Amino acid sequence: MKPPPQSKLRQLKQAGLLHPRPGQVRDPLFTEHPDFFDAHDLLQVRYESLRAHLVDGDQVLRVCKRFGTSRQTFYTILQKFVEKGSSGLLPDKPGPKGPSKLSVDVLRFVRAQYDHQPEVSGAVLASDIEAKFGISIHKRTIERLLGEFRSKKNS
Repeated sequence: MKPPPQSKLRQLKQAGLLHPRPGQVRDPLFTEHPDFFDAHDLLQVRYESLRAHLVDGDQVLRVCKRFGTSRQTFYTILQKFVEKGSSGLLPDKPGPKGPSKLSVDVLRFVRAQYDHQPEVSGAVLASDIEAKFGISIHKRTIERLLGEFRSKKNS
C-alpha cells in the first residue's frame, strides 16, 4: 500500500481524521484499490467497515479483523452512526468533556451565593470554595459559570 501524498496526510491530520493505525486495515478494497480507498482516512475506514457489516452482511468479528479495529470500537461507531447519522462517524474531540471539579455540591454552593449576591466575583467564590470544599477552582471557571447563570436570568 503506497502512502498518499503528504498534502493529503497533512489535511487529514488537521481535520482530526488521520487513521492512527492504517497498516492494520487489510480489507481488499483498501489493498486492491489504494488510489480510491485510503487506509489513512479514518472516516472512510469507519464508513466502509459499517457498510461491510450493514450492507454486505459480514460478521462483526470478520469486519473488525479486516479493518483493524476492536469489536467495542465497532459497536461504539455503529451506535453513534445510528444516533447521529454520518456525523457519528467523526471522532470525538479528545480531552475532558466538562469541568470535573464542579460537583453537584459545589454547583449548589455557587448558585446559592449567586442568588444571594448576584454581583459576587469569581475570585471571591473561588476562595470560598477552596475554604469550604478544599478544592482549588480557577476564578475564570467560576466566572464562566456565573455568566451562564446571568444569561439564563436574562432570557
